[in-house]
Amino acid sequence: MPYIHTPPALKLDTKMDAPNAELLTAFAALLSSGKYSDLTVQCGERTWAVHKAVICSRSGFFDGACSHPFKESATGIIDLSEDDPEAVEHMINYFYHLDYLSKASKSRRTTQPSSPLSPPRSRAQRSAKAAVRGPGKLDLALVEDPLLAQAHAQSAISATEIPSNTPASPLTPPHSNERIDYFSSIDAKLPLSPTADAQGLDDNRFDYASYESESEDEPSHDAAPSHLVAHAKVYAIAEKYGITGLKLLARRKYAGQLFEDGHWSSQIAEFADSIIEVYESTVDTDRGLRDLVIQAFREHPELARSKDIELVVRDTPGAAWELFRLGWGLPVC
Repeated sequence: MPYIHTPPALKLDTKMDAPNAELLTAFAALLSSGKYSDLTVQCGERTWAVHKAVICSRSGFFDGACSHPFKESATGIIDLSEDDPEAVEHMINYFYHLDYLSKASKSRRTTQPSSPLSPPRSRAQRSAKAAVRGPGKLDLALVEDPLLAQAHAQSAISATEIPSNTPASPLTPPHSNERIDYFSSIDAKLPLSPTADAQGLDDNRFDYASYESESEDEPSHDAAPSHLVAHAKVYAIAEKYGITGLKLLARRKYAGQLFEDGHWSSQIAEFADSIIEVYESTVDTDRGLRDLVIQAFREHPELARSKDIELVVRDTPGAAWELFRLGWGLPVC
């Protein structure tokens, strides 16, 4: 039996913690060894030996697939090949570890070893995607967007990157006596969305300042890996399969990394690619991650000067429309 790490989130400070650590260690051993497995999850060439009692009790989708006379119930195999393989892996790790992307969440697969997350879409891929999208796309060339207009006006100061040693400064708003400028101060604390409280998520009013890093063993410096795209994918798959706890965890991880000080200069490209996932992988009414993206632009309006951000916003109508409304001081919902 392989050595199983105790999840770092569990610290045996009291006697009440010991049973929790024992339970999660046992769950980790079940996933790692595949012992007593009665169900297989397949995604492309990857497979995971899992347990109905563990996953079906946590997701209505898996419960229905195994409880009714479907093919999955007869074969004992659930094929998730239409989903992102890494997102599926993180979802399964959550079932057994109550976490993902941690040192403890390393499951043994019956196929190939873990591969890195799929690289973000390149600019060429974005252009190709835009070409095949067809009619109906919002053409920002026809829209007087103050956010992008100010970005071009500031191009002489900063071309594509934000200097790490330059403090954030608000963009100068267009001259208008009627416009309410949301960018006048990046310190202004504004509500995430008028519809945020109706979302039903327990931590919509997330306290970013008090957020603790995902692992106390890892230093919070610029070399720390960025997983914004991964968190967005996990959020989407949790919504798809009705795993509320995983959805909340993915949102918390996304928020914690997004608002961590001192990382913007090194993760703008990652943030840009995560915007695509946020706005294209969930329905428009799901404000969980959308509100965090909007909040990031409120607190860091200088992001509009990034070429990566511009390309993504021009190719993502949902984000473009919300940022357009934000720039003119209109409600974003």
